[in-house]
Amino acid sequence: MSFTLGVKNAPSPATLWMALLAVGEGPNMTEPLPLSERWVSSEPAPGPNWMDIACFDPEELLVQESMVYVTIEDGKSYTFDFETETLQEVTVPEVPEMSWLAILGGLGVLGIGGLALALIMIPSEKV
Repeated sequence: MSFTLGVKNAPSPATLWMALLAVGEGPNMTEPLPLSERWVSSEPAPGPNWMDIACFDPEELLVQESMVYVTIEDGKSYTFDFETETLQEVTVPEVPEMSWLAILGGLGVLGIGGLALALIMIPSEKV
């Protein structure tokens, strides 16, 4: 099984984050991620345990570090809020299974799930 973890409300000038779960016993991140990226762990969730989570500036200098007791379960997604120092379970939207692209002359039609988007391709002028 696996789980995902992301962050929000990191203080300025943070641009990166990293977490250690079960404090050293794992699963643990191997390198910091940009604040906008979620970590997908392929290892089993540690269950109730301590998490050390930190955010860093672009030079990887520590901006904030928190040590919190959390419960992380397999198959779930979580977001850590640096402002409140709390872990929240979140629902991550699934990617639609069916998608297609049709190009008819200068018209492209992209279908995702039950939606269709028409794109018009305009040829550029030669210089």
